[in-house]
Amino acid sequence: MELTKLNPRWVGLHNWCSDSVFNIGISFDSPITGKRLAVLFKPAIDPDRLMVKNQWGDYFPQSKKWERIGDTFETLTLKPSLDFSNHGEWHGVIANGDVR
Repeated sequence: MELTKLNPRWVGLHNWCSDSVFNIGISFDSPITGKRLAVLFKPAIDPDRLMVKNQWGDYFPQSKKWERIGDTFETLTLKPSLDFSNHGEWHGVIANGDVR
């Protein structure tokens, strides 16, 4: 299934649905239940180099972030797999904009 069909939204620093160009995560509808799921990733999508200009620290533990490749919903890959099964939810991967 394409990620774009799961109502994806970028996560910014101050809210879970951001129109900012500085993004630290993604939220999307679960492919199983439709409930909203969200994860943080690294590196941030930061085309204006805000982290360098403002010298922001790292606000979230590294263990709670997924490795990100791609800057769009259509090209996004997150590693390792996303596991929400402890909450009766989806466990799978996002690779090249596909949710499996």
